[in-house]
Amino acid sequence: RIPFPPPPQPPPTPPPGPALPPRPPPPPRPPSMPLVEKVEGLLGQMTLREKIGQMLQLVEYMSGVEAVADGSWGDSSLGSVLYSGGLPSVGSLRERSARLQRAARRHRLGIPLLIGVDAVHGHAQARGTTVFPHNIGLGCARNESLARQLAEATSLEVAACGINWVFGPCVAAAQDDRWGRTYEAFSSDTELVSRLGEAQVRGLQESPTPVAACAKHLAADGATQHGRDQGDAVLSEAELQAHLRPYRAAVQAGALTVMVSFSSINGRPAHGNRWLVTQFLKRELGFEGLVVSDWGGINKLPGSAEQQFAAGINAGIDLVMLPGTNAPGTWNQATSGPWRAFVDSVERSVKTGRISLERIDAAVRRVLRVKGKLGLLAADAGGTAALRPPSSKHLAAAAAAEPKQLAPLVRSKWHRALAEEAAAHSAVLLKHDGALPLSPTASVLVACRGGRSLGRQMGGWSLSWQGTTRDEGLGTNVYDGFRARAGRAGCEACVSFSERGDADSGDVAIAVVSEDPYAEGVGDRARSPVPMHGADHACLDNLMKRRSSRPVILVAISGRPVDISEFDRRSSVIIASFVPGSEGGSAIASLVYGDRPFKGRLCRAWGEHWSLGFGLRLEPPPAAPPPPQEPSPPKVPVVRLLRRVPHRLRPPSPPPPSPPPPSPPPPS
Repeated sequence: RIPFPPPPQPPPTPPPGPALPPRPPPPPRPPSMPLVEKVEGLLGQMTLREKIGQMLQLVEYMSGVEAVADGSWGDSSLGSVLYSGGLPSVGSLRERSARLQRAARRHRLGIPLLIGVDAVHGHAQARGTTVFPHNIGLGCARNESLARQLAEATSLEVAACGINWVFGPCVAAAQDDRWGRTYEAFSSDTELVSRLGEAQVRGLQESPTPVAACAKHLAADGATQHGRDQGDAVLSEAELQAHLRPYRAAVQAGALTVMVSFSSINGRPAHGNRWLVTQFLKRELGFEGLVVSDWGGINKLPGSAEQQFAAGINAGIDLVMLPGTNAPGTWNQATSGPWRAFVDSVERSVKTGRISLERIDAAVRRVLRVKGKLGLLAADAGGTAALRPPSSKHLAAAAAAEPKQLAPLVRSKWHRALAEEAAAHSAVLLKHDGALPLSPTASVLVACRGGRSLGRQMGGWSLSWQGTTRDEGLGTNVYDGFRARAGRAGCEACVSFSERGDADSGDVAIAVVSEDPYAEGVGDRARSPVPMHGADHACLDNLMKRRSSRPVILVAISGRPVDISEFDRRSSVIIASFVPGSEGGSAIASLVYGDRPFKGRLCRAWGEHWSLGFGLRLEPPPAAPPPPQEPSPPKVPVVRLLRRVPHRLRPPSPPPPSPPPPSPPPPS
């Protein structure tokens, strides 16, 4: 059990904000008021511009976001903020989130913000957190219980930063390995995607520290032609229904939000597809949460900005995510760029009849309903509240904890162990000629670029948007994992490393070939099968030139199946570990040394060699014959030994018995 801190104390009074013009205070909202009444009461108090502001999401790093949130700049409001890119430590994020929520509380309506983040494999973009395997690995593990536990751990580390919304799970069914987001998909099989997506929705929203889940990206973003990101999916009716299946499962699991895709279906952009968003999702599935656009996705529709906003909102989008830039300029100024352009454009569209007021009210109701289900509309709300009653005092302690009290649990021992277990379950044994398991005292050479690069084994959306190739962050790379395991057997010096593979040491070589990290757009590839990096080919050449008789165990770290045909011919063992996360090095070592069994099965076909569902198992060594039975020794009577009592404590000895009387003479 996790040792949760004691119950929270009342928070200190926040410092007063800047002087604001007097405004009429809203009526009190007692916590016991039903959610419907709260929502309608707030809606009735809002001006049109305040309603439009609740439909807006800005990036946290934009200057002036707090001024928009507290209403000191203009006469609108702000519904949501998202964190983007590389993020600082948990403590810094917590302070930023608290500052944003204080600003929203200073607004005359006092409605807290939805604060979102792309925590797609743990809270991986923040420093000092636990990085879990990407979804492609969880698809190979095929374990709904494990997927849910990972989501629960993610919700805790996110809530510790004052964040209440995760943009995940991704429920795409990736069909083409050239797509740069293949690793974000659980599988190419929509049924497997549905099961794991449902598990993660429940894990995020029903954990002791619940956050809103977001099923994305509606829909068929993994089925675009040639695997092109933001491309067009040309589908038959049956194929489309298959790709919609994971959204049915996510809605049934209670997902509070859904994100629309950049891509198109049969030439029709999803952001402007009223049938997809309103008819299918909201009416047919009965989805009651909010629909959010992707990063500037609504601005990819044809027409002027005003026409784009109107088309997206009329299609059914309730919250519009507007991007900023890291470059100086007015578009990065929340008070003069996207905020004002959005509010002014939508206000004109309502006044001219392009967007009905009823549609605006319906969108704001959905935004407020999600906030209410997260406990943000309670009179004293400052964070999240459980979406269901805690099942024990232990869980209640976590549900009642403030973000600061959750901080010691971030990257806890339990979370690291969970990450290592998930990485081990995700690995798939593709080839084996009898070389495994290795002895912990075997002489081992870890080689190639991926052997000492924590960034490569964490992949994209880790420490930054596109990830990093450096050995950076907290975790265990493959080389360190092998050294630690051999060290427990007293042979840490048995493990050496060579990035180029040009070393003679080691009777066995562990060649860790890897893709460089990438994320959306940047990760798309033109060739199929996707080739490996030239440096990895050179590393394998060097290994063979140095000692051709040395067995090579190939470990492939990649976000998708890649072309390893050349490596196949020159390796004794092939292990597909995909993107195993921060504890992947320890997990791979435990598999190679036989501490854990291989359980993973491919969640998608790997070229022509290995089909969906393939995965080898290591046969356990034959059991030793039982020793010959010997005759049982004769039973020895048990003698009870009494403790010797000191003389002074002994009771007095009884007097000796008197002699028996003489026997009478026998009768004559």
